[in-house]
Amino acid sequence: MLKKIYLVIFCVTLLSIGNLGAEIVPGSELIFRITSPEMLTGGSSACGGGLFSAGPSSISVNPALPAGEQRVMLNLGYTILLQSKDEMSVGNAGQLALLIPSRWGVFSVVAEGAFCDLDPIKLDNVLTLRAGFAKDINEELYAGAAISGGVRWGKETDWALALNLGFVYHWGNLGFLQDVRIAGALMNLGKPYVSGLPAIGSPKVGIAGTLFTVAGGKLVGGFSADISAPQLLNIVFDAGLQLQIAEIITIKSAWQFNMKEQLEGHKNLMPSVGLVFKFGIDSKDNQFLKEKGWQQSEVTASGAWQKLYDEIHAASAGISINLGLKDIEAPEIILWGE
Repeated sequence: MLKKIYLVIFCVTLLSIGNLGAEIVPGSELIFRITSPEMLTGGSSACGGGLFSAGPSSISVNPALPAGEQRVMLNLGYTILLQSKDEMSVGNAGQLALLIPSRWGVFSVVAEGAFCDLDPIKLDNVLTLRAGFAKDINEELYAGAAISGGVRWGKETDWALALNLGFVYHWGNLGFLQDVRIAGALMNLGKPYVSGLPAIGSPKVGIAGTLFTVAGGKLVGGFSADISAPQLLNIVFDAGLQLQIAEIITIKSAWQFNMKEQLEGHKNLMPSVGLVFKFGIDSKDNQFLKEKGWQQSEVTASGAWQKLYDEIHAASAGISINLGLKDIEAPEIILWGE
């Protein structure tokens, strides 16, 4: 089995190397980020952000991230892109994602779409479907893999197919940092679009952790930092800051520096800002939800904004539903004769 896995990795790596000459399209690193406010303000963190958060759409960054999730989760996000030059131009992006935990591991699927032909974000119409599997090897180590396929149409028609691999290691405390995580991912191993979108064979590493916890956990701050090398011909740095208030409200901000785009004059240095609000719902009268143990669930509503490139404004809104409550009780062990 292990030899087969190595063979698959070798084959898709050869495919990636064969496409190293493809051009990096401005905005290609934004395809998954602009599909929801959580992604837009997550700092593209392979570690799940400063204050760890993971869902089905996380496999777009690191397929190992959802490994510890216990509840069925549904994500929905939408972003409108507005550019005002001689006349108003509009682009759209969105996602629909589902996560299902099981005794074998965590399965995730996400459909992402970007429909944008703004200058310089010449994405045309791109639709991507990802399916991933993540597993907690132990309490510290998560591993995962995902396969993604997509189609692009508009000025040109093309398709893409890729393998994505990743891991997350929960380090623990490190000096003044708490809940430190390090992570790595190897994304887009396979066939990209002819235009080089998305960038192929993109290795990514990151670190994240909690900066401070005050007032008995009522106020918590965290950070994340990642560096990636899209197509092995570029350097992209991502950073994110998060502030959580009373485990209900979270303020997020993320910033990205893309070396190749900066050198080519495509400046995109404004950070994103976002707000997340978490609340619970109780549906005790619904028999179906009661049978599933979902009568008490958690809803997260979020919104975000970022200015991109040449006067492009991205405004995003989304909702995430976690069915049921987290299992925080230790298992009860009954010995014979008790």
